[in-house]
Amino acid sequence: MKKRWIVGGTAVAMLSVAVLAGCGNSSKSASSSGDNNKNIKASITLVDDKTDWASNGTWKKYIAEFNKEYPNIKVKEEALNNYDQTEQTRMSSKNFGDVVMLPAAVAPKDYPAFFTSLGKTSALSKKYQGTSDRTYGGQQYGLPSEMNATGMLANMNVFKAAGIDSWPTTTADFIKDLQAIKAKEPGVIPLYTNYACGWALVDWDFTRNAVSGNPNMDYQELANNTSPFSKGKTMYTIYDTLYQTAKDGLIDPDPTTDDWNTSVTDMAKNKVAVMVLGSWAVPQVQSQMKSGQSNIKMEAFPQAAPNGKTYMLLGGDYNWAINKNSKSQQADRDLVDWLVNKSNFAKDNGGMSPVKGSKAPADFDLENGVKFIQSGTTPKAKADWFSNVNNTSQVGIGTTQTVKQQIIDAGDGSSKKSFSSIMSGLNTSWGKAVKQYGYNK
Repeated sequence: MKKRWIVGGTAVAMLSVAVLAGCGNSSKSASSSGDNNKNIKASITLVDDKTDWASNGTWKKYIAEFNKEYPNIKVKEEALNNYDQTEQTRMSSKNFGDVVMLPAAVAPKDYPAFFTSLGKTSALSKKYQGTSDRTYGGQQYGLPSEMNATGMLANMNVFKAAGIDSWPTTTADFIKDLQAIKAKEPGVIPLYTNYACGWALVDWDFTRNAVSGNPNMDYQELANNTSPFSKGKTMYTIYDTLYQTAKDGLIDPDPTTDDWNTSVTDMAKNKVAVMVLGSWAVPQVQSQMKSGQSNIKMEAFPQAAPNGKTYMLLGGDYNWAINKNSKSQQADRDLVDWLVNKSNFAKDNGGMSPVKGSKAPADFDLENGVKFIQSGTTPKAKADWFSNVNNTSQVGIGTTQTVKQQIIDAGDGSSKKSFSSIMSGLNTSWGKAVKQYGYNK
């Protein structure tokens, strides 16, 4: 299973301690692979989150293909459950793998303490998409394993059965469509939250750039804003949509006991209409279907940006990175380059290759004027603004599921908290952190 779950404050604090304990900064760079490296000898460890690939033999096939080109590089693959949390714990030592998926909670300023520079971002961005995610000080510390679209994973078979032929373009129409599905298809869950597994709820936050239409939203509209959860603001719109679905009984009947594997199977059986996820989930659903696979689509969040255009976020999934303490830097880089440039990793996971010029999968619905939007590059002076405020406030945008669970609890009546009080509390916590750092001045 692949996910971009980012663990909250405890892991971040642990990483900071590790940096202070003596991981020095380094700007050394592992050079891009070339023909002269074909006979290099090394034994390296690849650490990733693809537990399904480890068990079904897919990684063995990939490594065999890699070894056709680099026969003397022995690759040991290690897949971790709860990847972010587990790998961050391992990062307290120097032995956390050679080629790894860069945990999302690592602050940009800490990249040089743990990872080898892959080169200048200015140069690599000419060839690859998604380089803004893992850059610091002009150096690139990770390359996307794939480019994912994030938005609404929709089963259009269910929509069509309810007499709905097109994807809604406003949140009001989205709610109406889900209400129609509930009324006309009693056995269908209009929106499956994946409340219990938690990490899937974080993807609601990853729609923010698309809803705002601003690739630099994090430092231009959040990190310097003392009340970004007020009505009319992007985060309010996103969270209110989640709240409305819960309030209107359009979600799974008992969210606290829902199950990820069940959600995938039920969507494949046309028993679930929508989940908020990344495009990596598309093939997981389609693989369990006997027919109608082409109607499993990635749709945009149903809300136009202030400029009137509708966007779908295209962003890098986990980035491949190299442990700066590895003794096999060139072999590590050979594997990274092979995974990004030559393997089918992106395609096999329902994503788009990060290599510029690559085509988007047919599952990405870009009809009706929907455009891709990517996160912009944050100026070095503001690189830590968002993470500082997000962690200090403990709001957890894109890092924890807690707030999203509170909103669902308020909506379905499990909690006495009101939606307005939750938003007010978020503004208070967030605003206090913004002022603490002085980013609002």
